[in-house]
Amino acid sequence: MLMVVPVAAQSQSAWHGVQDGVEARATALTRPAVLAFYQARGFSAQAIAPYADACIFSLELHNTTKKILRLVLADWRAQTTAGTIRFRQPQSWEAGWARQGVAEPARIAFRWAQFQADLEFAPSDWIMGMAALERRPDGPFRLTIPYTTDRRRHEIILDQLACAALD
Repeated sequence: MLMVVPVAAQSQSAWHGVQDGVEARATALTRPAVLAFYQARGFSAQAIAPYADACIFSLELHNTTKKILRLVLADWRAQTTAGTIRFRQPQSWEAGWARQGVAEPARIAFRWAQFQADLEFAPSDWIMGMAALERRPDGPFRLTIPYTTDRRRHEIILDQLACAALD
């Protein structure tokens, strides 16, 4: 198990970890940045506000091994002093937006910008996307990112993560 601490990043906090050739980075996204990103893709501020108010991260994963890597976002967990929080699955936002009449192109842009829920990475594959925790934690938390290679489970631990401030 590998533990890391935050590294400097302009106006946002970023955390980075490497385990057995798999690299992970999590960057806390601010509410204004999330609002601007999705409004530029067709969402109204009102429609995207619940997502922007969540604890959002830009996540990156890079497979620098020579093996196929598999990961499932539903298996990731944020451990807080109050318990475990999972990431909300990207498809769970869709029904509400369809009821609100959010245009299909905006919803497609949302899906494309999300960290994929179930992935298989070939050697040297890289991915980046956003993901929201099911609820905002009260303080710092530890993010456990499990993945498998050759049917063996591994983990990357990013420690002392924090959500971006809402203002």
